Amino acid sequence: MGSIVGLLAGAASAGFLWALGCAILLRERHLWLLALLPFFGLLSAWLYRRFGKEAEGGGALVLDEVLEFKGRVPTRMAPLVLAGTLLTHLGGGSAGREGTAVQMGASLARTLGKLPWRWLRLSQSRQRLLLMAGVSAGFGSLFGTPVAGALFGMEVIAIGKMHYEGAVICTAASFVGDLFCRLLGAHHVHYPALALPWCASLAWKLALFALPVAFVGGAFSNAAHWLARFTKGHLPWWSRPLLGGAALIMLFAVFRNDGLLNLGLPLLDSIFIQGAKSHPWDFALKLLFTVVTLGFGFKGGEVTPLFVIGALLGAALAPAFHLPPAFLAAIGFIAVFAAASNTPIASAVMGVELFGAAFAPALFPVCFLAYVLVGHRGIYGGHRVHTPKHPAKGFAG
Repeated sequence: MGSIVGLLAGAASAGFLWALGCAILLRERHLWLLALLPFFGLLSAWLYRRFGKEAEGGGALVLDEVLEFKGRVPTRMAPLVLAGTLLTHLGGGSAGREGTAVQMGASLARTLGKLPWRWLRLSQSRQRLLLMAGVSAGFGSLFGTPVAGALFGMEVIAIGKMHYEGAVICTAASFVGDLFCRLLGAHHVHYPALALPWCASLAWKLALFALPVAFVGGAFSNAAHWLARFTKGHLPWWSRPLLGGAALIMLFAVFRNDGLLNLGLPLLDSIFIQGAKSHPWDFALKLLFTVVTLGFGFKGGEVTPLFVIGALLGAALAPAFHLPPAFLAAIGFIAVFAAASNTPIASAVMGVELFGAAFAPALFPVCFLAYVLVGHRGIYGGHRVHTPKHPAKGFAG
């Protein structure tokens, strides 16, 4: 069953990556599409209001269902989040793609679980495992990191607990999903960076670097959640995307940086491939663009923007730590996501898969330090706490 979930999620991720690439390329060639972002957002909001129902819960609903299964993840979640994310990126919204892949994987897994598999006796506990497998398959196939995908599906459910009961099915789903996604022609970008030899001075520098990592990860989570709650509570549903889209258009008119739109991959290229110096404030601008996009209800994920924010933070602070910009950018790339998602193990392993095993001695301590310092706030909600962190209140939580 895990392998079947992997096949479905891998096919969905491959199609999504192709469609997303087309949408972003079209927006890059026709900048005037940015002017239509408010109306693309309005269309997405109307689709969810008209057809969404439970699907509006998004990733939070999926994680709630894994903890306490009630059968609320609908089949319609997959096409709705796909359409909403493509509309966001067609208009230049600063969002990611992981949330889409995870929701599609979970929705397809739940649809599979609805079939009359009486001979398999799909109890509620097994339905929960199917949802975990969908999360793992969506994450692993989208980024081309099957080991991290398997761990992510077990670690993201609740802070402080790894759900090992899903080890077999999550591993099967993630590896099969990644393999099938690659067979269908999906291309994953790996950024080059050289690791530094481990020494005492490097350890101290990385320990200090965990402080701004935790602060930025916590600030992103707090700002995104606060703005989403505020706009939902004080604005009519139709005005949220109109006002948010207008705000993003005005921000772009001021800063005129194409890398602040969409995924932000041009900013990563400038650091890792071109070796160009980024502005010290670029990470804050990308954070602002992404918080506005998600806070006003546009669909998409947070992970890829967090990768970009972390890499820009590392490159900006590299001169102060007397470290190569590409090296510290690679650490920030992973560690900010680890802090914001409360998944230090999956994140560090993902960094090893993306940048190589030589980064492991640097990635694991920074990810775990940032995880402790950030507190219990995270992009996936802070109420699912299984084991409280110590100290009880973190650096940014």
